[in-house]
Amino acid sequence: MVRTRKLPSAAASLHGANNEYTEVDSLRRGLEILRLFDTRHRSLQPSEIAAKLGLSRATTAKLTATLAVHNFLRPSGSAGSLEPHVACLALGRAVKRGLDIIPVALPHMRELSQRFDVHVSLTTRDRLHMLVVEHCVPAGKMRLGLDSGALLPMVSSASGRAYLWAQEPAVRSKLLENLKDREDDGSFKLMSSVYAALQELEEKGWCFLASPVTSQTYSIATPIREDGRADFALAVMAVGPARLEQKLRDVVAPELLGVAGLISQALDRSRR
Repeated sequence: MVRTRKLPSAAASLHGANNEYTEVDSLRRGLEILRLFDTRHRSLQPSEIAAKLGLSRATTAKLTATLAVHNFLRPSGSAGSLEPHVACLALGRAVKRGLDIIPVALPHMRELSQRFDVHVSLTTRDRLHMLVVEHCVPAGKMRLGLDSGALLPMVSSASGRAYLWAQEPAVRSKLLENLKDREDDGSFKLMSSVYAALQELEEKGWCFLASPVTSQTYSIATPIREDGRADFALAVMAVGPARLEQKLRDVVAPELLGVAGLISQALDRSRR
């Protein structure tokens, strides 16, 4: 018998499901295991997986063995550790190919990156994080860990704040409530700066954030609207001395808004 449970209403809204959504427990647990792996956690011990998800070691062993049989996990170089395998790559490639926004946005992102010597990222929401879908690096610069698949906290990234601002009031309120309730990562401590960013977005259409990745980094972001929705955000990030902040605000920000508008228009035309 397959064990199922109804997702609580708060969790359902956070995951984008309606309140009548029903989960299959074993599938949910397997997916949660895969979610633990990212650019910062390339391999994990089974004991780490069990601790992070509150699972018994026996249950963890069964779930990871099933994922390994189907090529979603494999043993890594470290003794006993596991890492994602080729089936995850196949899924990721399929997702990227199915996103119409990527071929539309990428030429504009590359041009913006090279013209102003800035990083340019296209992101979308994954729970309470922003997932990097595409990233352009200026010539001769380091990637800074912002490859496709990287996760940025919504509360402490310019793209996350731009995404929040562009949502319908009910959705934005629910997301803000969830962020306030998070104590494990200190999100609630940043809420005053989040509200300040929302006000800046209301006035200018973009928001600024200092040190989003490391010291001496500066970022601005704006949402990309399509057919009445805003599922993506576009962000630029400069690396260097403090004077770059003024360049971002005065020179790059108007161009960023223009590029976001061009992408939105192209997407709307493609839907007609």
